[in-house]
Amino acid sequence: MKAFFTLVLILIAAVPVWSQIGLPPPAFNSDYASFASDSIGLSALEIYYQIYTSRLLYTRQEGAYVAHYSVSAVINKNHKQITAAETEGYLHEETYEKTTGTKDFVINSFRFLLPPGKYSLNITLHDLNSDNSIPLETDIVVPDYQAKWPIFSNIEFARQISIPSDTTGAADTIINQAGHGFMKRQWKVIPSCSRIYGDENPHLEFYFEFYRQVPMHDSVQFVYEIRDTKNNPVASDTNRRFIDDSLGFIGDISPEHLRPGPYELVLTALSERSKKLAEFAGKFRISWSALALVEYDFDTAIEQLKYVAKPDEIDKLKKAPKDKRVQLWNEFWKSKDPTPGTDENEVRNEYYRRIAYANEHYSMPGQEGWKSDFGMVYITYGEPDEIERHPSDMENRPYEIWYYYNPRRTFLFVDANGYGEYILQYPYDGDVNKQR
Repeated sequence: MKAFFTLVLILIAAVPVWSQIGLPPPAFNSDYASFASDSIGLSALEIYYQIYTSRLLYTRQEGAYVAHYSVSAVINKNHKQITAAETEGYLHEETYEKTTGTKDFVINSFRFLLPPGKYSLNITLHDLNSDNSIPLETDIVVPDYQAKWPIFSNIEFARQISIPSDTTGAADTIINQAGHGFMKRQWKVIPSCSRIYGDENPHLEFYFEFYRQVPMHDSVQFVYEIRDTKNNPVASDTNRRFIDDSLGFIGDISPEHLRPGPYELVLTALSERSKKLAEFAGKFRISWSALALVEYDFDTAIEQLKYVAKPDEIDKLKKAPKDKRVQLWNEFWKSKDPTPGTDENEVRNEYYRRIAYANEHYSMPGQEGWKSDFGMVYITYGEPDEIERHPSDMENRPYEIWYYYNPRRTFLFVDANGYGEYILQYPYDGDVNKQR
């Protein structure tokens, strides 16, 4: 298995890694939330966006590496533009290495005052150095918060909530607070534009507002509930609050031990006599992670290690007591970490990135891509330096030849049945042959 580790150390500087789900992060995420405003007949719509800075093109300018981008947001109603906003930004880094930080991002927002109604949002990231654009589009409903009480605002899903004087937090991120910033009452609320929680965002925090005309002495019980796709409650918490001049509230609920997949956060307001006053729900996801696989499908987690682990390492993990599995799994990957003094484990991240890539590109009905011959070679050696494809040949079945220059390897795959199931042909590479 030496080939994998030799190659990955070359790749880590050039291949972005998103350890949360095993794939590079999307270059651009966007989310929104709406709230009541002081303007008669208008509601406040906040648009949040997040740019992973390593996905921008940096150019060398006056001794620095510079990224140049703009973000535009266009609000349409019935296919006609109602309003729009645009912002432009630069990022300056002293070294190339600082441009490749896979956890670094810029996060910012737009704010619009709109009449209640249905809209569509078009928000676009323009990389002005590469002249590439990434558009995102979503439909939005802006409620009338002044016509109906009691009512919840939208849920603003957060990646971090703090008091402004609190300087702790995401030191490995870039936070840009142009415009109105992220202040909500006394809190700084950094939005989670992806609404994805898991290994790197383990705690589900959120902000919401509740609008109701009541006496000061009246209290409301807020129930926070996470529901799965079958509407079954899987986690919950409660919080009783007096409704006073402060209409904003923060909440948190632990998604620990939830299986990866889609969920819904449901907020319910109950009166002192437990009468339901209002309800609002927002969707989010628990990310796939190798650690979740260890907890929920240990046999598969062990099987996936066959391209990187030695037989005695596999046996040790198979024999691990249930309460020691996560510990031993972490110890196994720690032993492979080329930079143990950092938070990143580049070998582990690259390995699971390759598994995710193989599943996305080489899966067949009844077979996951990581188990295929394509997947076996890709996971072991990474992206080929050259691929020679022969999809149609009168005298031969479709075939592909993968070439690797360092280490020097050549692999021939033939479509065995004409349905795209490519089989690795002899002679096998010695390392790969062990995995069959």
